Amino acid sequence: MRTKITLPAIMLTWGWLGTVASAGAQVTSENRAAAAPQAANQKAEAGRPSPPGAPLTDRPEDEKAIRSVAETFARAYNAGDSKAVAALYTEDAESIDEHGDRIQGRPMIQDLYSSIFQERPGATIRIAIDSLRFLGPDVAKEEGQTRVKPRGSEPETLRRYTVLYVKQGGQWLHSSVREEHETGLLHHERLKDLEWLVGEWLDQSSDSTVHLTCRWSEDKNFLLRDFTIHVQGQPVMTVSQRIGWDPLTKQVKSWVFDSEGGYGDALWTRDKDRWIIKSSGVLPDGRIATATNVLTRVGPNQARWTSTERTLGAEGVAEPAEYVMVRKPPHPQSK
Repeated sequence: MRTKITLPAIMLTWGWLGTVASAGAQVTSENRAAAAPQAANQKAEAGRPSPPGAPLTDRPEDEKAIRSVAETFARAYNAGDSKAVAALYTEDAESIDEHGDRIQGRPMIQDLYSSIFQERPGATIRIAIDSLRFLGPDVAKEEGQTRVKPRGSEPETLRRYTVLYVKQGGQWLHSSVREEHETGLLHHERLKDLEWLVGEWLDQSSDSTVHLTCRWSEDKNFLLRDFTIHVQGQPVMTVSQRIGWDPLTKQVKSWVFDSEGGYGDALWTRDKDRWIIKSSGVLPDGRIATATNVLTRVGPNQARWTSTERTLGAEGVAEPAEYVMVRKPPHPQSK
């Protein structure tokens, strides 16, 4: 008789569907309690990770204030409030768009955003900060990516940006903003933010183990992940996943297949220190499953995976799930 696959095992195949295990598994409170000490030991062995949202700089208060400016900008943009957007710039600020066109001064910047909001009503923006560096006591440079989603079915627009901040009257403001197209980026470059997945990862519960390997494809345009799931020491399922850049949706996308005949895909969206993964797929018995999974890099050796909004067939799966994977320590070198 085939051993049933437990919920922790399947749930921990991050990019795969968080609902698959509901097809034939149950988790008891005793299993969860038994898994907790092992997870704690793994965490200790992997080293002390940084908490989610760990500072990028050694000036956490100023960094927090600058992140707050980015959040305020996004709220004002999404509300179509050009005056509130312009208030985040200095009086003599400059803005350079992806075509190299330059405007200067807060009034002209407000007019620019008024035009943008009239042309694209209801558009929303998401900002992902990649780096932040302080150039002096009152000067900082931020780089990242914006993703603008128009209302309706139009595709999203991605831009790289660089912001020069200055601190005036105790407030951080945009002094110079430059945007650039992302169309010239290679597919490999678009996946660099996920390169930390490369390596071996483990999760162990009281009766199951998930072993994961991640590597670059030979052409460097995909990340390839292979999951092997053991229950009570016996292999019960393998899952293969390919993560790449989808030029149609202009988003990171993954495709997944399991040894039982299930398959699916997912769209990945970066949100600061985490990735939101909208997954859908087909189970071996033909049922449709969907989930919203969130992958958060907790530190260099640890990642948290959560799954919500899960459906299996026509039914919802009410219970959310959260698990942790740790990086497998390297093999000791022989003397």
